Amino acid sequence: MFKQSLFKELGTNTGKWVSNKVFGDNWSTPYRFSNSGTGMARKALKIEKEIEEKKIDNQLEIEKLKHVFAQNRNYQKIKNEVIAMPLPDSRDDLFTFANFIVSNIYGSGWDHEDEKDYLNDFSDVCLNKLKQCNIKFKVLGAQFESKYLEKEIRTLKRKRFFEKYGMIVFGVIFFAVIIYLNLLVGNFDDF
Repeated sequence: MFKQSLFKELGTNTGKWVSNKVFGDNWSTPYRFSNSGTGMARKALKIEKEIEEKKIDNQLEIEKLKHVFAQNRNYQKIKNEVIAMPLPDSRDDLFTFANFIVSNIYGSGWDHEDEKDYLNDFSDVCLNKLKQCNIKFKVLGAQFESKYLEKEIRTLKRKRFFEKYGMIVFGVIFFAVIIYLNLLVGNFDDF
């Protein structure tokens, strides 16, 4: 009886071993941890979970970089098209074109992140094209349109400054106010 039981157990374990080697862990019998090792089992499961999360994060980062590169190429193409666009000759067409450029600038804007330099370049090209429109309005003698564009250009330059450098300006002002308040309170009397 003992001999039969031993051979049966060896056959079962050998079959499981072969199955695990051939089919991988998906077909394996799950390991059961005894109560004495539950702390170690929890740590092992936690580490496995962290590894899986990092794999997912890495995949997401790769997808994000692919998207950024695709956007960069698309904006480079559009930027080159805007540079190559000739200015219309008629006043109405030029005004429509200028409004199209203004809407592109407001749509893309500027950003302080290094990853979005392509947006900054595109918006700068559009702003330069808007300046060209303003010069052409002055040549055509369209003063209303010229003043309108000058106002938009000033607004957009302000917008560019605050979107690109706003956080830095805010930080400098914040620290200057903190230092000034400390001077008023007398915290720097020792120096």
